[in-house]
Amino acid sequence: MIFGHISQPDKCVIPASILTALEFLTSRDLDNLETGRHDINGDLMFVNVMSFDTAHEDEKLAEVHKEYIDLQVLIHGEEKIQFALKSQQHIAETEYNANDDFYLVSSMDSPSSLALTPGCFAVFFPEQPHKPGCCLQLPQHIKKAVVKIHKTLLS
Repeated sequence: MIFGHISQPDKCVIPASILTALEFLTSRDLDNLETGRHDINGDLMFVNVMSFDTAHEDEKLAEVHKEYIDLQVLIHGEEKIQFALKSQQHIAETEYNANDDFYLVSSMDSPSSLALTPGCFAVFFPEQPHKPGCCLQLPQHIKKAVVKIHKTLLS
């Protein structure tokens, strides 16, 4: 997991593919970027822009990906994301959806959380459970961008 702000990426520790994604985002007017999919490098790297209401963490399940890294950037609002280290101990609640590269889990081993404010980003690697879209205090409407980076771009 990597956490930072898009205006201050530490180029010494961030992989080139993640820097490419951050450069794509910082070169766009995120406030006016339409919801939906925007290709960066076809199916190897693309961004999903979404707008939704956050919810209390006990109302949500965590997600796990196998093929893609998630780079999540908050555009408007505030959001809490719970996450945990890769673990074989989490309990799958759904079958793996290969088309959308995810399955949902009901629990995580020793979860931590972070708060995203506009411009902050968090990177979650394959098999790392994370629960985005949680409210910090009260549910609110947010807009965010999630860049999907295929794991082969890290090698």
